[in-house]
Amino acid sequence: MRLNNFIEGLATLRPYYDDPNGHHIGAEHDQIFAYATDRPLPRPDFAKMLGLGWFQRTVGGEPDVTYEPATGWSCFT
Repeated sequence: MRLNNFIEGLATLRPYYDDPNGHHIGAEHDQIFAYATDRPLPRPDFAKMLGLGWFQRTVGGEPDVTYEPATGWSCFT
């Protein structure tokens, strides 16, 4: 994950949280998590997140392209 893709991903998610300055991220080992947003992302922002290298979950090692609004986002460092 490149720094610009990391920052752009968080900037894309930020408007969909009710409290944009709240505690919405976590980390474990080499994976960073952004918790589920309060409002669903429109399809263009969902596609943008995938293009930046963010994902909600993987299937067989590849990002799942099915959007689940109640699921958070992840990226590997």
